[in-house]
Amino acid sequence: MFPTRILIGGFAACAVSLGLGRFAYTPILPLMGIDTESAGWLAASNNLGYLIGAIWASWAASERERHRLLNFGLALVALSLAAMALTHDELVWNLIRLAAGVGSALVFVLGSALVVPRLAELGRAKLSGLHFGGVGLGIFASGSAIAWIGAKGGDDSAWWAAAGICAALSATSFFCLRHLSQPRPAGTTAPAPPVPFPLPLLAAAYFCAGFGYIITGTFLVVVVKSTPGLESWANLAWVVVGLAAMPSAAAWGWVAEHKGYAPALGAAHILMAAGTALLGLFGHPATVFLAALLYGGTFLGIAGMAVAFGRAITPTHPARTMGILTALFSVGQIIGPVVAAKLADSGGWMPALLCAAAVTMAGVPLLTWGELRRRRSSSCRS
Repeated sequence: MFPTRILIGGFAACAVSLGLGRFAYTPILPLMGIDTESAGWLAASNNLGYLIGAIWASWAASERERHRLLNFGLALVALSLAAMALTHDELVWNLIRLAAGVGSALVFVLGSALVVPRLAELGRAKLSGLHFGGVGLGIFASGSAIAWIGAKGGDDSAWWAAAGICAALSATSFFCLRHLSQPRPAGTTAPAPPVPFPLPLLAAAYFCAGFGYIITGTFLVVVVKSTPGLESWANLAWVVVGLAAMPSAAAWGWVAEHKGYAPALGAAHILMAAGTALLGLFGHPATVFLAALLYGGTFLGIAGMAVAFGRAITPTHPARTMGILTALFSVGQIIGPVVAAKLADSGGWMPALLCAAAVTMAGVPLLTWGELRRRRSSSCRS
């Protein structure tokens, strides 16, 4: 199978799973007429569903079952987006967003498990970052076409538009990946020696990233629309997030390759926290777009680097490490929107966003401590 077809299928899968399955909600949220607390719980429900879906995906034992679950996830995300337009009952909405999270995880985890190893087998491993750039495409679509339709016809029209775009991308992913199989192990090559970095420190930093990133990702459009004088810039800022996200995973992969995982992750944490703080402190179009650029340019890179670093730390148990990291990241994502909504209700968006920035920054000393221990361990061995 040609790499181009694999890339298109993977790109579309990422656009479906996170770009639309999770983030179509962000520009539609201001149109839904719900309070901040309800919005936080809807986001938490989606992220709980993602955790359930990630666990379910890890149980898929055969290639046939993995393809079946991937296709089920592609359909589930599209149907869940359409279902949001069929009711205005908040309890039902929470259940639908939970289902969307399950579908998103099935598509993202299983799609990546098919695409990334196959690209590596074809000698195109560096193209994996472009695969993850599909998330940015989905965000771009939600901030442009879907938001425009929502402005004309309301939230129901926006959900239908999201479902239609998602269905087209799901079909594209299905046709491109339906015959793709995972490469067979080449032999009994010994795994690379483990990187002496404490996995608990990486996992704790990844929790901090999950908590901080989801707050901005959920509420950015709401925050900008609620700022006097900036209402008309909100959806454009979300478009900037999508454009910045497209090349970010590939770019941060290059940085990690040349500077090391821990320093690259620390830099990404600092930049994402800075963008979140800018959004909370300054109500100017320039700072809004800078915040969007910093956020879009970092969150995918953090996820990609953390997972790759975890595999390097425990090369003999990559699945277990992936499970630990995904679980802690998901817990951060579940808690973050609820905490932010409480803070916003009591004191406005500034404390909510500064809380997100502070928790994101808390990952930096954890990564620094781990890097110092790694270097000390490496020097002792030499």
